[in-house]
Amino acid sequence: MYTSAALCLGLCIAGLCSGAGVEPIKLMPVGHFDHPALNECSGIVPSFLWEGVFWVHNDSGDEARIFPVDRKGHTVQPEWAGDYQGIRLPTALNIDWEDIGRDNMGNLLIADTGNNANLRRDLVVYVVPEPAPREAVLTRPLRTLALRFPDQLSFPPQQKNFDCEAIFWADGAIHLLTKHRSDSDTRLYRLDPLPDLDCTPLSYIGSFPIQGKVTAADISLDGKLLVVLTYDSINTFERSTPGQNWFTGRQRWLPIDAGQCEAICFDRDALRIANEEGDLFLVPLSELREPGASAPE
Repeated sequence: MYTSAALCLGLCIAGLCSGAGVEPIKLMPVGHFDHPALNECSGIVPSFLWEGVFWVHNDSGDEARIFPVDRKGHTVQPEWAGDYQGIRLPTALNIDWEDIGRDNMGNLLIADTGNNANLRRDLVVYVVPEPAPREAVLTRPLRTLALRFPDQLSFPPQQKNFDCEAIFWADGAIHLLTKHRSDSDTRLYRLDPLPDLDCTPLSYIGSFPIQGKVTAADISLDGKLLVVLTYDSINTFERSTPGQNWFTGRQRWLPIDAGQCEAICFDRDALRIANEEGDLFLVPLSELREPGASAPE
């Protein structure tokens, strides 16, 4: 049961429109990060190797490091590490880490793609072999993938739609979603690294009127369900076949009130969310509704 999510009953979801007068659901925390350095969480992903462990990181302003935590937000660390400060990546930079994902080969994917002013020309994704949470205090990227948006021709552009705060792995490739400031849409891109290029142009896949600013994303284990988080809603898109554009599939939605949430991941049959204040929330997938449907009574 997920009673601590405090999902209000009787909510009528009138449609995917933030101005439709729909009251968001107030979420109640199920945990809180206990490490004082985790003060601006911007990404979360479940471990591929260790059950019940989640990898999290801070936004810009912190050093390049990741933290393993459990479902309550308690730090998972080596017993011998007294003044534990996370697992540092001394050969990486945290210019603006915005999300973390994982591939199917045991690697973490750290998106240093935050681009609020749309001025950056140094966007990268760090591919990091997943370290042992109870043994490591240092690690290093296996690869650093430099990328660019092929449709960004000026820095900054007139329409600032090239911030990127969401990453996930699907169909054998890294995918990224944009956060827009000139409208409420999002665009989906794929990263196919080319060995003869120092900086790989992303491949555009499609766009969707998400009606919000995208802050995180994750993909289900079977690759069929994509979850996209905005500041005020959870959105899922379900596809029936590999390679299908998620935005053409079945959509479900839930408006939320949980502070400034910038991290989301799948956790069994629920979604685990973290806000910048360090609170953790859990929302069952069954609570999401199709636009226009009503919440259960």
